[in-house]
Amino acid sequence: MGTLGILVFPSPIQHRLPAIGLGLAQSAAQMGHQVTVFFLGDGVYCTSRALQAAGSDSVVTHYAQLPRSVALINCSTCARFRGLADGDLIPNARNGTLEDLADLLAGADRFIALTQEG
Repeated sequence: MGTLGILVFPSPIQHRLPAIGLGLAQSAAQMGHQVTVFFLGDGVYCTSRALQAAGSDSVVTHYAQLPRSVALINCSTCARFRGLADGDLIPNARNGTLEDLADLLAGADRFIALTQEG
């Protein structure tokens, strides 16, 4: 199977695009593809443990429930500026670097950038 990279930029609180990225990641993973989601800007809030309310139907809760085979990587600079340290993230996410994004761009068979609605 192929590899899919997804870039999520907008906040999960104010935009639908993080939910679209979630759906793409779920579907591709179920089909056996290797999936990596990279969060940039306010998209890093998709990995915030504080936004994952127990029993809620939030996008963050659903990202936390993705299979471990789906890599969830934050831009560490974006996360740091928004107060998200490694311990503040959902269990299957990590803070990474733009080098991780460059590797994703170079290695993915397909790359989808979810950056702005409108």
